[in-house]
Amino acid sequence: MRIENLLRQNAVRRGDLPAVICAERRLTWAELDLESDRLAAALLALGFRAQERVALVMANSHHIVTAFYGLWKINLVAVGINPRMTAPEITRILAHSGASAVICDTPAAVEAAAAVPGVRAVFTAGLDGPEGGGHRTLTELIASGDPAGVPETGDGGDLRSLRYTSGTTGASKGCMATHDQQLASTANYLCEINVPRGGPTWISVPLTLGVGASYVTTTAYLGVPLLLRRRFDPAAFVADVAEHGVEHAFLVPTMLVDLVRALPGLDVSGARRLKLIGYGGASVSWSLIRSLAEALDVDFYHAFGATEAGGFTALLTPEDHRRFLGEGATSIVPVGRPAAFADVKIFDAEDREVAPRQTGEMRIRAASVFSGYWSRPELTRQVLKDGWLRLGDMAWRDERGYIYLADRAQGVIRSGAQNVYAGEVEAVLQACPGVARGAVIGVPHERFGESVKALVQRVPGGDVTERQVLDYCAERLAGYKRPREVEFVAELPVDEGGKIRRAELKRVTGARPLGEATPASEAVPAEAVKEFRR
Repeated sequence: MRIENLLRQNAVRRGDLPAVICAERRLTWAELDLESDRLAAALLALGFRAQERVALVMANSHHIVTAFYGLWKINLVAVGINPRMTAPEITRILAHSGASAVICDTPAAVEAAAAVPGVRAVFTAGLDGPEGGGHRTLTELIASGDPAGVPETGDGGDLRSLRYTSGTTGASKGCMATHDQQLASTANYLCEINVPRGGPTWISVPLTLGVGASYVTTTAYLGVPLLLRRRFDPAAFVADVAEHGVEHAFLVPTMLVDLVRALPGLDVSGARRLKLIGYGGASVSWSLIRSLAEALDVDFYHAFGATEAGGFTALLTPEDHRRFLGEGATSIVPVGRPAAFADVKIFDAEDREVAPRQTGEMRIRAASVFSGYWSRPELTRQVLKDGWLRLGDMAWRDERGYIYLADRAQGVIRSGAQNVYAGEVEAVLQACPGVARGAVIGVPHERFGESVKALVQRVPGGDVTERQVLDYCAERLAGYKRPREVEFVAELPVDEGGKIRRAELKRVTGARPLGEATPASEAVPAEAVKEFRR
């Protein structure tokens, strides 16, 4: 079974119903099937062969959905690249992946392609004149294809994509994923989450990201429209729900924060068609979820995964959310419990499974787990051991089996003899009134080696003080975990999934990111060190 088979079935069963809705155009399932056939045929005529890599550097629109299916139909491998990347960033991925063509809608991608000798063709969408570099347009390419010339080819074990990681903890890596792995992930997710079929699924997360692209498969699996937007705007989102009858949306935490902030000024009476909101990518607070649930009368699910995991491997279902909210939960929100067809266990350094409430390394085993890193066999062997995916995520489990993410292994600070995990502290910061976003870094401490410093982005117009933040954390965190100082910043660096880019925190503050080694030259004089209360 391959992903494009779902499209072909929908073209027969519900051909005149909408498949993709975006600002530029609507496509029915039959139109999407025909246009992707034409694209596939045109690429075949140009000499493209099975398993060649083709980069997609595009914002959300019907073009990228057509491109995905067109590539898959002739067994090409899609390399999704965030269109917000710079030309040098795109160049590195093109060169590393060995991409032979680029389909894009940004001048930066055209510039990057010109710098990579292996790229033999560039097709542009929405770029006219000099910005397009005189390259053939995607529209022209599609029009030139004969849909009768597309044979069914390949099998589920073929690569469907190279998905490059966000690079929050280092250089981006190309994750190899097959059709079988994506379909396993989709089945695993839909087995746990009852996604409504009465209206479109709304998404503004870029389809060039793994979580965004997964909804191309999910909506085809369900036979529901995919409503695409290029950015999130609370008022526009509420209007979309009312106009298009949206029943399901996936939002990253930053979007949830923006939505809550905007709700008092919005008429949400027309948005009560919305039944389910999914979220993931970063920590949130129960107060945030509670505010949205009460205002919109909507259910929630949290989805935890990783590019390497191939999709969602732990889920906090709508039933789980209702249980926690009913219990008046104020703790950090767990990532969920293992999905139906995924093993998620927590081990100590001696490879022993830990007891509840003990922190250890989280390991994942599922049919959706990726095939490895492109052209990096040694790194692949480091993360795939004995059938388990080991990414260095640190977590703990409570007595009911709910998993709480502590942090990445690279983001551990040693305070005295204690480990402090950034994710746990940041979840508390995020819940603090007046805080829009918070991050944690390690700063040198004369006695304890490192102490915790909070970087806080206030809500617009907010005036939360350092003392208020410190007191809020002191009530909710053990002494060794508490931030000892707060620096207010204009903006914290986040990726499209809402995750803090730890490697860029130094640019924001000039201090070291959490867990980065302290150079000997940075020893802090005793008189400059605040008393570290434990």
